[in-house]
Amino acid sequence: MALTKTTLCNMALSKLGSSRVQLSDFDSDTGEIKSQCALHYEPTLHELVRMHKWNCCKGRAKLTNSTTTDPKVPLFEFKEQHDLPSDYIRATYVTDSDQVYEYGKTVVDYNIEGDKLLSNFKNIWLCYEKEPTPAAMDPLFAQAFATLLAARLAVPLVGERSLSLSLIEEFNKVIMPEARRINAFEKRESPTVDSEWLDATYTSGSSYSNSYPPFSQTSYGSFS
Repeated sequence: MALTKTTLCNMALSKLGSSRVQLSDFDSDTGEIKSQCALHYEPTLHELVRMHKWNCCKGRAKLTNSTTTDPKVPLFEFKEQHDLPSDYIRATYVTDSDQVYEYGKTVVDYNIEGDKLLSNFKNIWLCYEKEPTPAAMDPLFAQAFATLLAARLAVPLVGERSLSLSLIEEFNKVIMPEARRINAFEKRESPTVDSEWLDATYTSGSSYSNSYPPFSQTSYGSFS
């Protein structure tokens, strides 16, 4: 069965006790339970998306340049301004090229200010985290979201701060570690070069370096 907002809210409400009245429909229900669910749903979801690089939240985009000259925008420091996607929540990778790099990623200095990305490049490609639809949620992500949402609802609906703290503990110590562990199995990250010096000194595809820490046992290869 595909997840819906109603299902996710009821998963959260069920964690508050079996006697809690649940929602019949998120869009049409009224009353205090619906009001509190609607109040906390989106902020809690965005909070969870920002906590980790979730596979079910991935988005990619080539950004639209929105730089103007009258008045000059950006005013200083950066030369170009780009519109962020409407579903943007968090940037994970910013580059000035659509090429794929196996051993290093282009270093692009940027700032996120409001709904804009500021940089010194006219063309920007962005990998980012976005709000997933309920149907697109991974089951473990959905369980993490329902638990965190339940923690947010515990005080306004049940009046029990201790229950909220207990749910937060379950979220942090049980659900999130497993969700993040499984999430890591389903993606391959290319090594990220941390500086121009490391990029310039990379010489081979070896998976082990005999150099001293912090460069030993890395995937950068050997360094000249």
